[in-house]
Amino acid sequence: MKKINKIIIDNSPMKATQTIKQYSIEGEPGAMFGLRVVNKSSSHFYNFPENTDSNFATPPIPAFAATPVELNTKTIDDSGVYSSFISFPAITGNDGYRIFLLPKGNTELSTNLSFEKNYESPEFIKQYSNTVVTFSLLHSSAAVVEPSNIVSTGANHFISTGAKNSFSINWDLTLSSSQCVIARQPNSSDFEFTFNRVTRRTKTTSLDKFELTDVSGLSVGMGVSGTGIDNGVTIASIKTGYYDETNSTARNPVYITPTVLETDENNKLVAVSDVGGTITLSTAAASQVANRSITFTGKGVLHAKKYNNTDFQINNFALTIEPVRTTTDVAVSNSTTIPITSTNGIKAADTVLMSGIGVTATAPHVDTVNSGASVVVSSAQTIENGQTVTFTGSSRSANIKLDVEVLNHGKSPLTLKLNLDNILTVG
Repeated sequence: MKKINKIIIDNSPMKATQTIKQYSIEGEPGAMFGLRVVNKSSSHFYNFPENTDSNFATPPIPAFAATPVELNTKTIDDSGVYSSFISFPAITGNDGYRIFLLPKGNTELSTNLSFEKNYESPEFIKQYSNTVVTFSLLHSSAAVVEPSNIVSTGANHFISTGAKNSFSINWDLTLSSSQCVIARQPNSSDFEFTFNRVTRRTKTTSLDKFELTDVSGLSVGMGVSGTGIDNGVTIASIKTGYYDETNSTARNPVYITPTVLETDENNKLVAVSDVGGTITLSTAAASQVANRSITFTGKGVLHAKKYNNTDFQINNFALTIEPVRTTTDVAVSNSTTIPITSTNGIKAADTVLMSGIGVTATAPHVDTVNSGASVVVSSAQTIENGQTVTFTGSSRSANIKLDVEVLNHGKSPLTLKLNLDNILTVG
């Protein structure tokens, strides 16, 4: 019997695009074999385009289909090695592939390779779809007319490419009504994201300690919200395992991590540590009920990296608002009341200042806005009819600019929402 001693193929994860992997079969000259490749997502078979003789027909495009196909029987020559390649098609969802080596004729597998008649790769060769990071706005005012979201697409976290995606965001914001003023300049922590976890059991004591069925992705400082939880509560600490109230003391808390059985990505039943755990809240909750959904809010880069390995950097982050320009619609003579054609975007505040030809050198601020008619300013003015006047400090138009580098697109999609309420006061 001829022997096949080894199969060699790169098992590293693949990107979503079409990927070609070379393989080699090592064995005694004259050893014969076939090959079969089956995908995980649908149990379909690779069509081996090289089975088609290009002198008589056009080989098919590499693909996976329900019809069972295997590589036509090959014979190892005097070199002791047969080499070829598999072209894995582009995907839109995660997938994986097993390779089956099938001895033919008077051939068997070396016991160093397998004790079975046929060889089956012990693990899937994984292929990961691209991951999307979406940049959008979050706000509480119905007056905000939102600009379009910005989407960055890149290789999944499990694919080590070292590539980064750099781009700029230039959002023009408008209000359908009311007015806005700058509260402060933005920073990367103003980008927020939310996700949910589920409580494990009902408790009536130690309500600052919440048991969750999954604590993966959580970070200290994340916001916590849900039934029975006050506004502004955050995660104070995170422990894997569950708080043992019976054996714990104030000085020596005890946490127990159960072992559970689950099916891994290779469809094998394995014993693993429970992914659940106990978080301590900054303020105790009023209640804790089993199977209750709790919402967590992450902020900025550190929380995003912990959650799903999304890594990004923000530079040149700036918020500006447009001055309001309008005209007087009657002449003003030594009066603090200034009739103007539009009051849209003008707010009564010490920081909202009027300027223009005829306006006194020390710019007056706006004390009162009479909607659609006039403003009352802090000092009397004499201004001609039809004169342009400018108001700075409030507006109905704003602009947000930033330069973004997505250094890692993470292992799952993520939407980062710029919380406009932190930086822009509307009304």
